[in-house]
Amino acid sequence: MPRNIQENRLFQLSNSVTKSEAYFRARRWQGRRHCPRCKYQRKIYHLKGKRFRCPRCLFTFRDFTGTYLERVKIPFSLIVYLINLFVLGVPAFRIVKELDVNKKTIEKFFRLIREAIYNHSLIKLKQLSGELEIDKTMFGGRRSGKRGWGAEGKQIVFGIYQRNGKISAFPVSSRSEDTLLPLIKRYTKKGSIYYTDEWRAYVSLVFRGKHIRITKEKGKSINEQNLNGLEGFWSYAKHWLYHYRGVPRKYFHYYLKEIEFRFNHREENLFEKIAQLLLTSEKPIKITFPKRKQKFSQPIYLSQRTKSCV
Repeated sequence: MPRNIQENRLFQLSNSVTKSEAYFRARRWQGRRHCPRCKYQRKIYHLKGKRFRCPRCLFTFRDFTGTYLERVKIPFSLIVYLINLFVLGVPAFRIVKELDVNKKTIEKFFRLIREAIYNHSLIKLKQLSGELEIDKTMFGGRRSGKRGWGAEGKQIVFGIYQRNGKISAFPVSSRSEDTLLPLIKRYTKKGSIYYTDEWRAYVSLVFRGKHIRITKEKGKSINEQNLNGLEGFWSYAKHWLYHYRGVPRKYFHYYLKEIEFRFNHREENLFEKIAQLLLTSEKPIKITFPKRKQKFSQPIYLSQRTKSCV
C-alpha cells in the first residue's frame, strides 16, 4: 500500500471510534464470526450487550474475548493512534505533551504491545541455519567504577544472526560455555557455518559445523571475515533504546524482543502486524456452562460436546 494512502487511512481510523472498532472487528473474525473456543460458525446467537453465544459448546463471548485487546479500556480510535506512534518509536513521555491522556495509560498499553510481541516471538522461535554470526554484548548506561564485562548494573545479551535473514537475541546471566552453548544447540541447525570471535565458549562449535574464528585487534578484524551484521544490530538496538531515556530492568526482555521484532520485519507493515498480534489469543479460553440443565435429543451428543470442548 502506498505510504500516502496508508497515512490517510490511519488518519480516518484514528478520528472515528466506529470505523476503528469495525477495522479491528473485521481483522478479528476474517469475514465471519465464530466461537473462539470450539471454532463453530454455522450459527451464533446474538445476545444483549454485544455478547454472543455458541450453540455447540454454550460459550458466551464478545468480539475481543480472549485477545490482548480485551484488556484495553480506551477508545478504539485512540488505540489506532497509539499503535501508529509506537511503530514510529515515539516514547510515552513525549506523547503526553500532545495528548490529554495519562502517562501510565500510554505506558501500560505500550507494555501490552511488547508483551504480545514477546509471546509471539517465543512461539515463532525456530532453528537458524546457513551462515550464522554469533556474538554477545552488554546493555546499560554509563556508570562509575569497573568497566568491561565485570561492570555492575549491565545486562548481557547473546545473539544469533543469520546473514541476510533474521536474528534471535536472548538476555543471559553470563557468557560462560554452560550458558551460551545450550542456546546455540537449541536454535541453530547442525552443519551451519559459525562466525564467532575468539571467546573460549565457542571452542566446541567445530563439532557442529564449520567454525570460523575472527581475530580482532583494537576492535577491528585483521582478516577478511567479520561480524558486521550482528554488530550492526547491536548498534541499532542500543540507538533505539536510547530515546526511551532508560528501560525498567524487569521489562528489559520485552524491549529486546521489540527491537528484534522490528529488525526481523523491517520490510513489512508494522502497524498491520501489531494490530493482528493484539487480536491473537492471549491464553486458552476456559469454557463456562450455564447453571441451568440442558436437554438434548440424544444422550450420545452430550459426550461428543464435552469431549470436543476439553
